[in-house]
Amino acid sequence: MKKLIYLDYAATTPVSKEVFDFMKKYFIKDYGNPSSLHLLGQKALKAVDFSRNKIKEIINADYFREIIFTSGATESNNLAIKGLAFYYFYRFKIKPHIVSSSIEHPSILEVLKDLEKLGLIEYTLVKPEKNGIIDIDKILNSIKENTILITLHYVNSEIGTIQKVKELGERIKEINKNSDIEIIFHTDAAQAPLTEDISIKNLNVDMMTLSSHKIYGPKGIACLYKKEKIILERLISGSEQEFELRAGTENVPLIVGFSKALEIAYINREKNKEYLKEIRDYFINRLIEENIKFEINGDLENSTPKILNLYFPQKTSQEILIYLDSKGIMVSPGMACKARALSPSYIIEELYPNTDRAEKSIRFSFGLETKKKDLDYVVKALKKFLT
Repeated sequence: MKKLIYLDYAATTPVSKEVFDFMKKYFIKDYGNPSSLHLLGQKALKAVDFSRNKIKEIINADYFREIIFTSGATESNNLAIKGLAFYYFYRFKIKPHIVSSSIEHPSILEVLKDLEKLGLIEYTLVKPEKNGIIDIDKILNSIKENTILITLHYVNSEIGTIQKVKELGERIKEINKNSDIEIIFHTDAAQAPLTEDISIKNLNVDMMTLSSHKIYGPKGIACLYKKEKIILERLISGSEQEFELRAGTENVPLIVGFSKALEIAYINREKNKEYLKEIRDYFINRLIEENIKFEINGDLENSTPKILNLYFPQKTSQEILIYLDSKGIMVSPGMACKARALSPSYIIEELYPNTDRAEKSIRFSFGLETKKKDLDYVVKALKKFLT
C-alpha cells in the first residue's frame, strides 16, 4: 500500500476525534430544530446558545449576539463587506471607499470587484512589501473622506505571513477620534486560531472572520464577529435566525463542532505553535542537509509555523505537485480554492513580479499529525526529483 503523507493542512484539516464525538448526538439524538418550541427544539437551541457563548468568551467579545454563524469564511467575508457597503450606499446614499491589500483571499478581492462593477463602492488595494507584510502607513495613506472599511487578513493562507493587525487597529482607533465617518476594521482570521491570539480586544478589530475546518472542526460552518454597534444589511432573507442577519435553520451539529474545535485550539495554542515550529524548522534543515536548492517565500520570522511556501528553481510547481502526488505526498501550489486554476499564484506574483517564482513555488502546510519521519520521506522524494 502506498504511503500517504498529507501536507495541505492550510486547505483543510481532518475533524478531530474529540470534536467528532462531541458533535455526534446532535445528528442522531438531539436533532431538533432550534426554532421549535418542543423539548428537542429547546435542546438544540441550548446547544447553539452554549456554542455561541463559548466563542464569545474565547475571542473576548462583549455580547452574545456579536457572534453570527455562517456557512464558511467566504460567506462571513461577504457579509462583512457587502453588508456594510449596502448599509452606507442604500441608507445614506454614500458611495463608500474600502481599503484592503492585493494579497487577500479571493472572498475579499472578488467581493470588492463585484461591488465596484455594480457601482456601489470604490476601493484601494495596497501592495505587499517583498517579505509579504503590508506596510501600515501605506494603508493609512490610502484613507479618503468616504472610507468606511479597512479589511486586512491576519495570517496569509499561501505564505503564512502574519500581518500587523494589532498595530493597524490601534492607529485606526486614533484616526476615528477625529473623524466624522468611523472607519470599521475587519480581519479575516481563518488561518489564525491554531497558533495566534484571536482576542478581538488585543487585535483592536471591529469585525473578524473565523472558520471551523482550518482548526480540526467540520466544514460548512464559520462565524463573523461583529461589534454590537455595527449595522449590516443581511444577504440572506427569510426568518429571524442569527439576529435577523442570516436566515435559515441553524446547523446545530456543525455549530457545536466548531465551538469545540475553537476551544481546543485556544487551550493548546502555545503548544501547537511550539510543535509546528519544530516540524517546520526540521523540514527546512533537512532540505539544506540534502543540498536541495530552494528559497523561502515570505518572512519566516513573521509567519505562522504551520505554513511554509518554497521556491524551487529546478522545476515548475505543477511538475513537483504531480510527482509528489505519485509518491503519496499531498501538497499544494497555493490556496485550495485556486489550486485547480492553471494560472500561477497571484500572491507570489505580487511579491516577486516579473520572475518565474510564481510558477515554481509550492506550499507545504503542517498539521498536528505531521511527524519528522514523514518529512524525511518528503525530502528524500524531493531530492530524487530535483537533484
